[in-house]
Amino acid sequence: MKKQWNVAIYARVSTDKKEQQESIPAQIDSLKLWLTSKKKHDKINIYKLIDIYEDQGSSGSSFQRDGFIRMREDIEEGLVNMVLTRDLSRFSRNYIMAGYYLEEYFELKRVRFVSVLDNVDTIEDYNDIIPFKNILNEMYIKDCSRRTKDGLKQRMLRGSCIASKAPYGYRLKTIYVDRLKHVELVVACDGTEKVVKEIFRLYLCGFGFQKIADYLNSKEINTPSNSKDKLWSNSTIRYILTNPKYSGVMAQHRWSKVNYKIDKVVEVPKEHWIIGEKYQGIIDKKTYDKVQTTIKSRKKTYRHKGIIHLFSSVLFCGECNSPMYYRQKYKGYKCKNSQSFSGLCTAHSIKEEVLLSGLKEKLKESVDNNVFFKLNKKNMSIEEINSVLLFENLSRQDIEQIVDKIIVHEEKNSNKKTVDIFLKFIIV
Repeated sequence: MKKQWNVAIYARVSTDKKEQQESIPAQIDSLKLWLTSKKKHDKINIYKLIDIYEDQGSSGSSFQRDGFIRMREDIEEGLVNMVLTRDLSRFSRNYIMAGYYLEEYFELKRVRFVSVLDNVDTIEDYNDIIPFKNILNEMYIKDCSRRTKDGLKQRMLRGSCIASKAPYGYRLKTIYVDRLKHVELVVACDGTEKVVKEIFRLYLCGFGFQKIADYLNSKEINTPSNSKDKLWSNSTIRYILTNPKYSGVMAQHRWSKVNYKIDKVVEVPKEHWIIGEKYQGIIDKKTYDKVQTTIKSRKKTYRHKGIIHLFSSVLFCGECNSPMYYRQKYKGYKCKNSQSFSGLCTAHSIKEEVLLSGLKEKLKESVDNNVFFKLNKKNMSIEEINSVLLFENLSRQDIEQIVDKIIVHEEKNSNKKTVDIFLKFIIV
């Protein structure tokens, strides 16, 4: 009886550049030709093309790619039992994860893997040269990352702006110094610089981040993204007020990716910033420094005068570790970084009612009539425990007494949310 191979064609390019965009159709066409030839000459097997999976602008160092994830889901469903790709570098440039899929995952799922240009076909014996090719593929991307980082660092040390988009209120100007490209920040003179000045003025007049955002929204002033359906937010205002570039200081390398494998950005300590030459800022240095001092002093004395939301001080985003703040319109909490235009995090949110339900379940799991809490070195009475479980007159202070922190995770593709709740008490 002939064996039927349900084939998944997989193609990938690492950037969205025009010259690479043409690569995916070329990869797919060549793989279709290979499949047609195989159908013609292989008399003992049947080949059926199930689907084509492609990832454009996705790094080979990670498997968090939409096309690959969809293909893996179809493998899990039993729809695919053969993966066909042009070469190993299109499949992966992470030799550890590539080894896992080729030597473990595909073996476990009974999936045949074929890399045409590498002459790899796992229906035959596993080729010992494959791990070395995977290592070389990863060495290539690691070397590219190192050279790119070094090139950017040299540009920053020369005082050249490396941003692809100028900060709000500025525009980019390219000149050449000793035949080297040099990108400067110059005041835009299109009205946006006046908005920046107004933001700094309002803050020194006593306005908070959100109040300034509300004021700009009421005036229907376009946001830095220049999109009519976007609104100013407190995180956007804070980003502008704390960005040294507005005082004429070319401060760069304030954020950095963890490494070429992990697509996560972390904050860089101030002592490791790269400071270029000074230029004409929208705000004078004295005003900028006064705003920084005011921000620090308000942190120490700030008291919320409106509604105090229950989880504001204990809720954090599982992707970027930033706090999650309450949004009245949404009736829940959203990641602080996802609300800015900085691109430091993707959109994450959670309803307050979901958090209350999760906390209640967590407490009920931990309590019965024969155990007591040891909270802040004091035992809680049965009445106090029952009051908490019933959420009677529950306040933010109660939450802070009980909860150490809550971390919200969200899968990008399925939007599935998981909530990790860490309590302060010890069961004795």
